[in-house]
Formats: sequence, structure tokens, C-alpha cells
Amino acid sequence: MKVLHVAETLKGGLETYLRIVSRYQKTSPEISQVKFVLPGQVDWLGAENTHVVPTARKASALLAYAREVRRIIAAERPAVLHLHSSIAGGVVRAMALVGQVPRGVKIVYCSHGWAFDQTGPAYKTLAYRWIERLLSWRSDAIICISDHETRVAEKFGIQHLRCIPNGIDRIEPASGETPAGAVRTEPRKVLFVGRLDKQKGIDALLDAYVRVKPSFKLIVVGDSVRKDLALAQSDQVEFKGWLEKDALDAVYRECDATIVPSRWEGFGLVAVEAMARGKPVFASAVGGLVDIVAHGTSGRLFSLEQMDQTLRDIDGLSDAALRQMGQAGRRIFEEKFTSQRMNTAIVNLYKESVLR
Repeated sequence: MKVLHVAETLKGGLETYLRIVSRYQKTSPEISQVKFVLPGQVDWLGAENTHVVPTARKASALLAYAREVRRIIAAERPAVLHLHSSIAGGVVRAMALVGQVPRGVKIVYCSHGWAFDQTGPAYKTLAYRWIERLLSWRSDAIICISDHETRVAEKFGIQHLRCIPNGIDRIEPASGETPAGAVRTEPRKVLFVGRLDKQKGIDALLDAYVRVKPSFKLIVVGDSVRKDLALAQSDQVEFKGWLEKDALDAVYRECDATIVPSRWEGFGLVAVEAMARGKPVFASAVGGLVDIVAHGTSGRLFSLEQMDQTLRDIDGLSDAALRQMGQAGRRIFEEKFTSQRMNTAIVNLYKESVLR
């Protein structure tokens, strides 16, 4: 079975997802060939597995993108086209609707977060809903990355859905940094990882941190994309920018808890990354995060209006309570969010689609 992945953009969790999927599928006995259409070359794929097709979000660029993707499909003749995110999914499935994709090619689509489930103008939300509903007719399967995504899609009549939660590779959990009975000699560390933008709620977190002045130190990993958000500053906040894999792992292991204050989230990969390392997660009760964090067990869910109180709660919890939450999160990760589970389910879906 030949598989061709098409992604118009690479950013954050999507690149992590594709890296994990590519590693598995390149060695899967079910797949004879796996190749990718990406906007640029990446260090986790060889040139022989990659078609580089850059684009931009204007009509002329999208038409050129469609022509080049059509040429690649004709040359590679895949059994399965796996489309990632709204632009690639929209362009290629629109091509399929007008007969520009061979009927025998099975189309699997994953939005990695519905555009109509994000904060924005009502007219855009309505348009995105109807576009996704129309294009679902030319999808053999649509992967939803969380139960939340599935519920939202079902509500608006989007068809051919299959929930396959995101997963990551198993990681040896960090041991507790402050064993029972030991005296803490430095402030507790709470970690935020993500883009410094409105979606991720970093502005609300920093505003609350400056107001509340908790005793823990806040570590921020990530950077701005648009540079259009004013962020409150504090001497007790350490901005590390983007970190490579090993450095990021070290920061996760050194922290006592993670905080994910997103305004919307299709899944919430940072929460799973923290749980895999045995760290408690304090997350906003939105989107896929409500399906990941077990409130009161592996962490706590909160509304952004409760941010101040959440920071006080983190301050007030004992080290033992945080360790217990982290251990519970690790168990949930093993049950639901490993890459092995995700990859097996994706390949099984391919097989079902091809045989249909």
C-alpha cells in the first residue's frame, strides 16, 4: 500500500505528529511506500521521501500548489492520500470534487483542529462549517484528534468521522524532584510551552501572574509568530524561546507542574507531553483538553476567568499532591495517548478505506 501525505504548513504539534507517523509508516509491513508533500525539507525525512511544494494563502499560489500536487499524485499513484490541516485538505478535496484526483485513490483527512471551532467572526465560522461539511462528501475517512473534535463535527453534519487521539512516544517519567520529607531549597517551577499568541492564552497567564505574584517561578518555552500581542513582564518569569528536543525534555523534567491556558484547542499536545513525563497539568476547560486532563486526578481544569485562583491553587498544593497527580497522568497517558496506539489505528483505517 502506497501512502502520500500532504501538508501545506508545518508548525508545532503538526510537525511532531508527522515525524511520529513517518517513522512508524516507513517500517510498517502494511505500507510499501510512504512519501510526503511538505512546504520545505525537514531533517527527519530524506529527500527521496519528500516533495517540497511551498505555497502562500493567495489565489494564484493556491492554484500553483494544486497543479503541482496533482502532478505528484499522478506520478506517485498512491493508494491513500492523507491530508493534513485545512488548506491542504481544502485544496486537494476540492480537486477531487471536480475530478482532478483519480477515483481509486482513497482520501483520509485530518484537520488537526477545526477552523470553525476557533474564536473568530461569526461569518467565518459559518463558512468553515459548510465548507467542511461539503468536502466531507469527498473524504473516505476524516480523523478527529480528540473526542471533542468528533462531537463538534457530528453536531454540524460532517461525515465519515473516526476519532484517533494524538499520541507521542513513550518517555521514561521523571522522578519527583522533592522526595517526601525533603526540604525544598528553591522555588517551585511551573512550565508553559507553546506559541506566544492569543490562542494559547499566554497573555492571560502573564497578566494573572503579575497580579497574583505567586511564589512559584514561571518558565515560558516558545516565541511569538506575529509579534502582535503585548505581554506583561515579571522578573520571576523566565523566557527560553523555542528549544530543541533534548533541551525541551530537560525543562519538562525540571518542572513541578505544567499550565496550558488555551482559549481554544483541538487536542492539547503539551498536556500529553507533560503527562508522559509524570507531571500534573493545569489546563483551561476548552476543546480537546477536557478529554485529556482528568480534573482533580491528573491535574485541574479551569476557565480563564479563574486564572488568578488557579495560580493560588498551584501555590497551595503540596509537593506530594503534585506528584500524585503526575503519577495519575502517566497512567492515563499509557492507556490512551501513546504513539503506538495512534499509529496502529491510522494504518488500520487506511486498510479499511482501501478495502471498502
